[in-house]
Amino acid sequence: MAEFRNIPEWEKAHELTVAVYQVTGDFPDDELLGLTQQIRLASAAIPIKIAQGCDRDDREEQLDFLQLAKDAATEVEYYLLLCYELELLQSSSYDRLVSGVVEVKELLTSKIDKLSRNF
Repeated sequence: MAEFRNIPEWEKAHELTVAVYQVTGDFPDDELLGLTQQIRLASAAIPIKIAQGCDRDDREEQLDFLQLAKDAATEVEYYLLLCYELELLQSSSYDRLVSGVVEVKELLTSKIDKLSRNF
């Protein structure tokens, strides 16, 4: 069982979540219970699931939580696209956040593959 704060996947996912919260703070008030809430919950789910997986001794359970984190990252990626196309995000913010999502997904994929091979 590892300390989740020391895991690169968690660190990058946490950074992404902080960035999502900062950017969505400028969203219109009428989106507070819509896209703002949805993208924040989805982005926070990524580091949460990684941390929960770290708390498991069973490798299969660890893999399940890592896959849930990756699924949440895909959800965030879609919400970012939607926000961009609805002109809630500027191009520079969109590019930066999507780059962060892609990096997190790559890290998670690598970790999942590594754990699966050692299964």
